[in-house]
Amino acid sequence: MDGADLALSALKRIFNEKFFRRTGIAACSSVFLLFVLGGLVRVTGSGMGCPDWPKCFGLLAPPTCSCELPANYQQIFLKQRVAKLNRFANTLEALGMSDKARVLRNDKKLLEPEEFNAFKAWTEYINRLFGVLAGLFSLAFTLLAFRRIKEKPGVALFAALGFVMLLFNAWLGSIVVATNLLPGIVTIHFLFSFLCIFFFLTALNRNSPFGLLNDDVKIRGHWMVLCLMVLFEVILGTLAREQVEVLKAGGGLTTKMGDFNVEGMGFMFVLHRYFPLILIVYALRLVRRKNVRYAFQNIGLILIVVLSVMQMLLGAANIFWVLPGVTQVLHIVLGAFLPIWVFYFVLAKPGEHSVVNTTAH
Repeated sequence: MDGADLALSALKRIFNEKFFRRTGIAACSSVFLLFVLGGLVRVTGSGMGCPDWPKCFGLLAPPTCSCELPANYQQIFLKQRVAKLNRFANTLEALGMSDKARVLRNDKKLLEPEEFNAFKAWTEYINRLFGVLAGLFSLAFTLLAFRRIKEKPGVALFAALGFVMLLFNAWLGSIVVATNLLPGIVTIHFLFSFLCIFFFLTALNRNSPFGLLNDDVKIRGHWMVLCLMVLFEVILGTLAREQVEVLKAGGGLTTKMGDFNVEGMGFMFVLHRYFPLILIVYALRLVRRKNVRYAFQNIGLILIVVLSVMQMLLGAANIFWVLPGVTQVLHIVLGAFLPIWVFYFVLAKPGEHSVVNTTAH
């Protein structure tokens, strides 16, 4: 092989690596975008904007007026929904979750026909379109990863796991629609989205290590603890959001004075409000430790503190103004970004991009 062939081969390798990395970033970014759109869907109450899945009112695109639908469209889609609910209830019973299945079957609200609302239908539909886009990016990333299966089997494995998580989450999305945000299912739906991104990031890191931190075992352990703490806080937040739906359904979201019903939210909500303080103290202590050697790592820790403080302020605004739409969406978006940011540092290893903090010696 002459010099020209070697140069051409090197250029192809560089192009393939860049294309693979960009496809992976596009897959992660598109899945993260679903957090934003999902937050908009929840805030606007558009989760049932399309009563069926994957179509919307039986169409590839939702109509703009109920006049475009059959006269008995509510009964048509209610029948389909009841059939899906029964199938899902049978699945829950097979998994030993008889209580959940019984709650599902006895929920009279799930037997109410869904009225067409153009705004809610299109909000949910746009969310689904971006879900398809995320699926295409994720499929492309997984196929490209399998081209590396001989030389880097770990890359293909984690990319495939991420794609499986995405498919499973798409199925969960249909269940969320059918059950009208059944408590517990929404939390699982949220967590599997994180798993999808975590697996994709791991695949990218296996292919080309991020290279930002030192190899101090203790420090890497601290980042893992931070990741678990952030995920715990996210779970608490999702459970609190589900309790909001319960209070709304019972008409007890606000007190007689019109204030947010904090007492009705329960202990989990109290823990969700104050647990970030522990997270902040833990992160600040790591910034001050002498064996935190890299400037970028300190920036990462400080950002965790800043985002946690912002989350607490947004949470306070949600309580004071009783869940305004803007603060709800921001709260969800920042809450989704935090675990991904921390997990990035969990994966990071020594590399050329590390910046040594000489004052730490």
